[in-house]
Parts: sequence; C-alpha cells; structure tokens
Amino acid sequence: MDINETCTIKTRDGADLSVRRLMNGDVAALQAFNAALSPEARRKFLPHAYDDATVAKVLARSENGDDYTLGLFDGGRLAGYFFLWRIRERVPLLGIGLLDEFHHRGLGRQMMQLLIDYAVAQGRDGIELTTMQDNDNAFALYEKCGFRYYDDVENRTGDGTIVVERAMFYAIKPGAQPMEGPHAPPVS
Repeated sequence: MDINETCTIKTRDGADLSVRRLMNGDVAALQAFNAALSPEARRKFLPHAYDDATVAKVLARSENGDDYTLGLFDGGRLAGYFFLWRIRERVPLLGIGLLDEFHHRGLGRQMMQLLIDYAVAQGRDGIELTTMQDNDNAFALYEKCGFRYYDDVENRTGDGTIVVERAMFYAIKPGAQPMEGPHAPPVS
C-alpha cells in the first residue's frame, strides 16, 4: 500500500472496513481509538502514550516515512491501529491493536498480511514483534502468520513501564536475525 492509497478489507460477516496510512491530521482519531480500548486491551496494547505531543510525533514519523503506520476505519472511526516502526531498518517492529468489538472477525490476519507485504516490498530482512506473556490469542495469530517465538525480552511500554514479553520473529530473507538492542517505542 502506497502512502496515498486506501484499501478495503472485509470482516467475516461481510462488513467493509477501509485501511489507509495515518497522517498528521489523525491526532483526534488515534486518541479516540486509545480512549475506546477496554482496560484489558489497553494493558495488552500500549505502544506509546496518547498525549497530544506523543501522538503528534508518532504521526509525523508516519508522514515522514520513518514508520509505516496504518489505520483500520469503520466509517470515520478508527477501529484498528497497526504499524511497522523503524521501517527503514533491516528489521522493523510490528504492532497491531483492535477495538474489542472487532476481535474475532477475521481482521487480524489481514492486517498482519498488509504489514508483511509492505516489509517484503521494502526489502527488509525480517519483522519482529513482542506480545504480553498472557496474550495467547495474539500469540496464536502471530504463529499462524509465520512468526516464531525466540525469547522473552524486556520491553518499555508507552507509559514507561518495563514488562517482560514474548518476542517473535518473521524471517523474510534467509539467515535473517532479530534486531539487536532494547525494545522500546520510537517516541516517548
């Protein structure tokens, strides 16, 4: 998907949702997405803080091409937020979040595939992600998409908390290895 493209993906029940790159003008949509997450979803998906300054930095990185940040829209409402951070590096970091009412509707795999396809098109070596140790549904989805668990790692969440998560890797090029260094969001 190019920076100016929009595509449509379907839920299992046939609803059409649109996907497009998030840009500087999407501050309110991204903040509303975070506010609409259930406490449990927010605990499992807190990639960064959602204050005005942090969200502005996140969206500026998307618009500048430092990250590949997408939104899944149900009409004008952001229903899903997914990304490849540090897309210019050999191994970008993948994140995916959905509002509760959109879980189990066949969207996660489609969202993952859009990110994988983009990383392949950009010539990346692989993709890495982390997931909370108790997030078994996400872990199973990632395995179905070809990611393999390789270690438990410390990760700094969006609120600055350090948590231990399961790290997974998707090799695109033969012999590719996970990234080196600490796990943390590109903005804080």
